[in-house]
Amino acid sequence: MMNGIGLDQLQLENRFSLLSESFYSPVTPQPLKKPHLVAFSTEAAELIGLDPGRATPEQLSELFGGHRSLEGSNPVATVYSGHQFGGYTPQLGDGRAVLLGDLAGSDGQRWELQLKGSGKTPYSRHGDGRAALRSVIREYLCSEALAALGVPTTRALCIIGSETQIYRESIEFAANMVRMSPSHIRFGHFEYFYYTRRPEQLKQLADFVIQHHYPHCVEMDNPYLAMFSEVVERTARLIAKWQSVGFCHGVMNTDNMSILGLTLDYGPFGFLDDFQPGYICNQTDEQGRYAYQQQPSVAMWNCVCLAQSLMGLVKQGDLEAALNLFEPTYAVAYTEQLKLRLGMAGHINNDGQLIESFLRLLELAKCDYNAVFLALEKAASGDVESVTALLGGTTEVSEWLSLYLDRLDANALTLMARNNPRVILRNYLAQQVIERAEKGDFSDLAQLHAALRAPYSDALDIYSRDTPEWGKNVSLSCSS
Repeated sequence: MMNGIGLDQLQLENRFSLLSESFYSPVTPQPLKKPHLVAFSTEAAELIGLDPGRATPEQLSELFGGHRSLEGSNPVATVYSGHQFGGYTPQLGDGRAVLLGDLAGSDGQRWELQLKGSGKTPYSRHGDGRAALRSVIREYLCSEALAALGVPTTRALCIIGSETQIYRESIEFAANMVRMSPSHIRFGHFEYFYYTRRPEQLKQLADFVIQHHYPHCVEMDNPYLAMFSEVVERTARLIAKWQSVGFCHGVMNTDNMSILGLTLDYGPFGFLDDFQPGYICNQTDEQGRYAYQQQPSVAMWNCVCLAQSLMGLVKQGDLEAALNLFEPTYAVAYTEQLKLRLGMAGHINNDGQLIESFLRLLELAKCDYNAVFLALEKAASGDVESVTALLGGTTEVSEWLSLYLDRLDANALTLMARNNPRVILRNYLAQQVIERAEKGDFSDLAQLHAALRAPYSDALDIYSRDTPEWGKNVSLSCSS
């Protein structure tokens, strides 16, 4: 990177700490035992103006292993609440993360640096405030993978491993991860001050968000309504991206919803293998509240919760009108995302029907979701064998395929190649990397990360294979 700065030259502020201590608690990160660098994202580093060549493994390990602090760092843990699986939890907060501060990136965008796994905070409840190596590897890989797919998300700068032991289902090693985001403010931050009946603090929070993240809303008749309307639309477009790439979050509680419409908090997530709309990636989600097909309706429900928190700042009728933006925004965005993957440029009246028929065929065939788009690329080149093998050789498939191929124009293949990844983060790939990393070998982690950062390039054969039966549509626990 040209003109990047060294790690010791990074200067942090902490704009969030300028709010009163009603919003946070000062916290000192607890040092890890024998910290060492596990992974480092050069792409994320460049976003904050950091020259990857001027950040040594030793420097990174000391700084983000809790043994030294960046200049200007003022670590705090923020307080929030939230609806978890539909029920309200009065107080949550950063239980294993601290906000170190923020800085201006290479393009002027400000980025907050948050240290995840940094030890106990006042909001840890019964937890130890630590994060297991396996959990931060999953978040590191997935946040960087989604970013490469064009999905709005927090980013991951690095992972610091250690010899600090923690107990989950068994004894594991703790690790820290540096998470980056323009803001880590959640719907739950607003809910906390609404339900504790502190309207002044809620207004301060809304003013802070508008000032730093939605400054164009200041000129509107009601800046709070303008902000909320944009949050609704951003959230709808985010979920459309999730659905189009086959991403299932797993824990869509309101405290995991970003006020900027970003993917936030990676727990028991999963990407679709076989197309199963009812896919549940979270073992604890026994009712399927956060199943893949439920994500749009849950996101809308979460926006309703945020709207309720803003009722002291915006009239109910105006909030309801803003909420009505969600469904049409989502529908348009989802259709457009699928059309890109299908290579369908422009607009023709029967596009919607063609897509609905495609999704119905997918559900009947229960074939690999990502593979079918790659097979359709081959079909667009004249080879229909792969797609009929996946969707089946029925008359309905043949009729749909004929209509679909007639719809494509000369630019279809280019469009498809730019929007259909050759590699996605399948759970079995992540698990294989984790098992190697837990034995001290991080080479596979670096290799998979590199492949995920270039998803539209031809992938190594090991990443483009079909998911083995044992690895399909697995569910994971929230343990981390």
